[in-house]
Amino acid sequence: MLGVIHTDLVDLKQTMTRGGKNYFVTFIDDYSRYTKVYLIKNKDEAFDMFLSYKTKVENQLDKRMKRIRSDRGGEYVSFNDYCVKEGIIHEVTPPYSPESNGVAKRKNRTLK
Repeated sequence: MLGVIHTDLVDLKQTMTRGGKNYFVTFIDDYSRYTKVYLIKNKDEAFDMFLSYKTKVENQLDKRMKRIRSDRGGEYVSFNDYCVKEGIIHEVTPPYSPESNGVAKRKNRTLK
């Protein structure tokens, strides 16, 4: 558990939620496939949701997060410094290869 966490941010296009949220970000544990979905208004809120998710699962499971895998989206640039400081390996997929983050892409397709 918490060995690899897959994450992706999805644009809801023209579909806005009742609360005015335009995006959702998913965090998926590779081992258990436990998924947490956060609805957000702006892409820059993704990092705050990551911090919330990390705190929650580490406290509940009494384990530390080891790796996080994301695409090369601009919303994940702020993760790099934090991950280095916390000792988390931030893996990014190769350019133009969404299939490299297939776990998150399949989950997002199901959610949509």
